[in-house]
Amino acid sequence: MKKQLYTIMAITLLVGIMSVSGRAQNSAAPHLTTNIPFEFSVGNKTMPAGEYTVSCINPASDLKVLRLRARDGHESVMLRTNSVSRNAPGDAKLVFNRYGNQYFFAQAWFQADSTGMQASKSRSEKQIVRELAANKLSREVVAIKARR
Repeated sequence: MKKQLYTIMAITLLVGIMSVSGRAQNSAAPHLTTNIPFEFSVGNKTMPAGEYTVSCINPASDLKVLRLRARDGHESVMLRTNSVSRNAPGDAKLVFNRYGNQYFFAQAWFQADSTGMQASKSRSEKQIVRELAANKLSREVVAIKARR
């Protein structure tokens, strides 16, 4: 009987420690919420317009992985990013490259952070850049404010 009591207490303690640790890890990951009013591409995936949650799933790493997830949960994409710096911390925002009526995810900036996350250009974006350069046209940068 005493052995069972110790086993139950140990399991309860272990479960309690694991749940506190899991909550601490989730709350430490930076995240943004924003409404993206246009269809856009991330890597080789096209995402519909709508409300998105953007989070960094490994904030302690040098090569951060960013997850964009639609609020309804039907669309989600993860991508590896590179760090990019700005002079002074600023507002939280998502940055897109626009070529005609096509938008490509480019960067994510979290509030009060001077280091952002930049996505690599996909094959289709590189192709569009080459075509526009041949016609001496350029891209437009579109920034959308985000909230925490």
